[in-house]
Amino acid sequence: MYKKLTAVLLLSVLLADVSYGAGFTLYEFSARSTAMGGAAMANEAEPASLAVNPALITELEGTQAQLGLTAVTADATTSVAGQTRSLKNDVWYLPNFFITQKWSDQVSFGLGGFSRYGLGGEYQDPVTSWVGSNLAYKVKLETFSFTPTIAVKASDEFSVAMGLEAMVISFAQNSYFNLDPSNSGNYEISGSGVSWGGNFSFIYKPEWAEKWALGGMYRTKVKQNLNGRINADGKSFPRINIHGADAEGSISLPDSISAGIAFRPTDAWTLEAGIVGTFWSSYDQILIQYTDSESSPVIRNKKKYKDVYRLNFGTEYKLNQNWALRAGYVYDKSPINKHEMDTLVPVDDRHIASIGAGYKTDTWSIDFAYAHIFSRDLSGRSEQLQNLPVKYTDGKSDMYALTFGYKF
Repeated sequence: MYKKLTAVLLLSVLLADVSYGAGFTLYEFSARSTAMGGAAMANEAEPASLAVNPALITELEGTQAQLGLTAVTADATTSVAGQTRSLKNDVWYLPNFFITQKWSDQVSFGLGGFSRYGLGGEYQDPVTSWVGSNLAYKVKLETFSFTPTIAVKASDEFSVAMGLEAMVISFAQNSYFNLDPSNSGNYEISGSGVSWGGNFSFIYKPEWAEKWALGGMYRTKVKQNLNGRINADGKSFPRINIHGADAEGSISLPDSISAGIAFRPTDAWTLEAGIVGTFWSSYDQILIQYTDSESSPVIRNKKKYKDVYRLNFGTEYKLNQNWALRAGYVYDKSPINKHEMDTLVPVDDRHIASIGAGYKTDTWSIDFAYAHIFSRDLSGRSEQLQNLPVKYTDGKSDMYALTFGYKF
């Protein structure tokens, strides 16, 4: 029991965002990209292309920078064995920055900072009266990636880029265990770490089909090594062998591949369609153990994830040399196994509708976007809670993005 519960708790924290890739893998890197449903891989370049398709930065002149913020609200309800709880109202903020420098006609450099994963939420009135609290009733997971990048223009038609990624991650999760008077109370799992990965991308704009463009990107697997602590309010839980102590763990986040194709029917109008595939089936286990106890066994907890895809469609129309209007749509598949449901990711597949506008001059720009997420309900069971029935309902979210840009 100790092995299973501890692994579940730590796995939920470390993978809360990625175990539901559709819901908590983040794609909101700029207001322009958000407004177009993320379909900005093969059309006009911006500094935030460092997060979508870094090969595009070869098209940016001089030194350019962007600074942005996305505000996110989320609502969802989780039912465990017929007991229902909803998330508290809260707002989460996702900052980002990007700067690019054209070194020569062929070589450009860039540095981006943005969040690729994130999760936060707390259930209302959850603790002693809700069985779902045995898994988790509050969680906060934040990541921030720094991506130094080099891009090379191989020809007038073709550019490639390669980047490193240093991902900083921090988390905290609260749970409540209640079996009997000697095995009840709150405990918190928290930790942090830095992991490394990379990406490779290209953009192809053929002269023989000047209205078309094709872009692609591959992100490598990222192995996370984390150091943290389990705090049990001075208690120990003998039935599950949880006590206050330092803990460590490791996990590999799967790789992904994305592609986009753009078409410009007129000089003012751009259309793009794209796909992102994430290979969650390559994830096999998480390893967790107490760092101060050699007798504690290594914990191997498996999740039956499945490979998923994300489809996006976006359009941009330039009213004149200053103003542009944008819109987008996303269909985002979830890899959740309905036999392994938990309380941290209470949504299934998502539909996202977005709109936005932008204004720019020769030296500066400002972009705004709004997106609404409609999530499907999902019914299943939790093997982590003795196969009790679990249901997710009423999942929805709003996102508001604002980005400022400047050309030096």
